[in-house]
Amino acid sequence: MKNKYSFYIIGAIILTLFGSCTSKKQEKTSKTTEQYESNWESLRQHETPEWALDAKFGIYACWGAYSQVGAWKDVNNINWGNYYITPYDGIYNTDANEPRRKAFEKRFGSITEGFGYRELCENMDDSGFDPVQWGELIKSSGAKYAGICTIHHDGYAMWDSEVTPHCVGKTGPKRDVLGEILSEIKKHDIKTIVTFHHARTYHQFTKYQKNLKEAGITRADLLDPENEDYYWFLGGKERFIKNRKALTFEVIDKYKPDILWFDGFSGGGDDFGTEEILAHYFNMGIKENKELSVHNKGNFGTNFGIYSYENGSNRPGFVDWPWEDDTPSGVAWCDWSWWYGIEYKKPRNVVVRLVDLVARNGGLLLSMNPRPDGSFDKGQIDLLEGIGKWLGQNGEAIYETRPWIIYAEGHVDPIFKQDPNCPIEHHYAFGKEARPTQPDSEQFNATDIRFTAKENTLYAIQLDIPKGGKTIIKSLGSKTEISDKNKIKSIELIGHGKVSFRRESNQLIIDLPSNMPNDWAPAFKIEVKGKLKQRKLEGKNKIIPMQS
Repeated sequence: MKNKYSFYIIGAIILTLFGSCTSKKQEKTSKTTEQYESNWESLRQHETPEWALDAKFGIYACWGAYSQVGAWKDVNNINWGNYYITPYDGIYNTDANEPRRKAFEKRFGSITEGFGYRELCENMDDSGFDPVQWGELIKSSGAKYAGICTIHHDGYAMWDSEVTPHCVGKTGPKRDVLGEILSEIKKHDIKTIVTFHHARTYHQFTKYQKNLKEAGITRADLLDPENEDYYWFLGGKERFIKNRKALTFEVIDKYKPDILWFDGFSGGGDDFGTEEILAHYFNMGIKENKELSVHNKGNFGTNFGIYSYENGSNRPGFVDWPWEDDTPSGVAWCDWSWWYGIEYKKPRNVVVRLVDLVARNGGLLLSMNPRPDGSFDKGQIDLLEGIGKWLGQNGEAIYETRPWIIYAEGHVDPIFKQDPNCPIEHHYAFGKEARPTQPDSEQFNATDIRFTAKENTLYAIQLDIPKGGKTIIKSLGSKTEISDKNKIKSIELIGHGKVSFRRESNQLIIDLPSNMPNDWAPAFKIEVKGKLKQRKLEGKNKIIPMQS
């Protein structure tokens, strides 16, 4: 009898425990499946996933109807202030002698007779566009997420849209460019990003309409109510908001991207429906069981998404929040789209810039510059393949890492100052009158060391090859407690193997082989005795990007 009661008691305990576990499991499930609402109290519950913190390097591309203007050599201008990527600013200029308007009218017809931006869209050339090549080139770069500029300031959709005929699926190429590119990216197990710039479209084109009216150019296509069926952004603010939401929902639902990136004034007070879009996006993630990320270009206030600094402008030396710089492949600050005078960055400069950013808790989003027909210059290909070659060898010091307690040694400040500045550069034609950008990677040399950490492993990356066959790291002398035992077990030069070293009080000296594994940035894998010191990231840095 005693055994029988014991059996009942044990069974009841098991049922109670099982019920408790089930209840907790249900509670956890209901929490993870809770729908987001279109307000910031709800949206701020979203957390950036670990894969987005681990990725570090992404690729996108500025290619659209505007790209063909870059080949018009009668439009003679350095690419400053997005001159070629916003040709409508010239096409609809009230000055008939504006170079872009003159070049446009010579090719298509006068804006006074109703010719307009639609002609550029109808004539967009895709003869060199090979999505398979795009996918392979992006894969070779080492990027962990990639996509294209999905809809730029011109409002021209780079997918086959059912919301508007002002899209690449209904004009010009008449194909789903975005869908084809994302499909190839996914084949390489790379996360997808879509960038939206169309929050700017309403204010810009409203301004052009006003200017045209005041100049008496009444037959301009932007002033014809019948063209509202084509230009989705005409017809007043209410119509703009409705269509902007519909277009963004369409991309979210059709392509289910891993990352959304907004340019311009698209949140936090500008009532263009961004809160509804974000809620829709996050709820898609719940439905599809996808962990999603959002890049924050100053649109959404502090501590939300991944901060996005355009060319590093106005960025502090260290940001205690996930962030990235976005920058073009071209050397000039505004070389976002291709133009006939473009010069490309060198692989070494992008690699050391990436290293510098990752050490500071950031990452890099690099914009490709496809030619007007969708093909690539050799300089673009060489750049991406060069970056990928270095990452293929040294990626373990970049991907999935976090900043160490010391993140930088070298330029510009004294060694142990914990907020060293990056070298600053200005646009080559405008000097200090231009917006400053950072870093100027040309200034980095062998005195520059950047540190990253992964679990109990420390990485030290030198931003040039030192002379004399030795690497000297002043930050890792024995006076610096690198672990609770403050001992180094071994050092490996990645791509070569173990190397000898000696540690003095004020410096660590590493002996280098005669044949270095790469010519730009040797990376050292340092194994310590004991537990590696770790930096705590608490999100206290409130400095966010500027809307630009």
